[in-house]
Amino acid sequence: MGHRSVFTAADAAFMPLIGEAATFTPAGGDAVACHVFIDFSVQLQPSGIEAQAWEQGTTIKALLSDITNEPNRGDVFTVDGVTYTVQAVLENDGLAVKVVVK
Repeated sequence: MGHRSVFTAADAAFMPLIGEAATFTPAGGDAVACHVFIDFSVQLQPSGIEAQAWEQGTTIKALLSDITNEPNRGDVFTVDGVTYTVQAVLENDGLAVKVVVK
């Protein structure tokens, strides 16, 4: 068993235990239940070559196996009745995706 298999199994086991229950709704698609890790007050690296200031924001991490595809700008996560709209993808390792939301 390789490390990707180990991490896939661990993420699938732990996300429902310690993640937040949520729904993911792609633009023009049906909502799917999932679990996410949500982080507030994250120091986001500025985009663009000339940018100097860092921005504080919120990120959500979800398993790709739960949401079936990488989120696009405008897709929505709902956590505890609060809607978070995807602004950009920060990371996608093929197992989980982390997005910036507003």
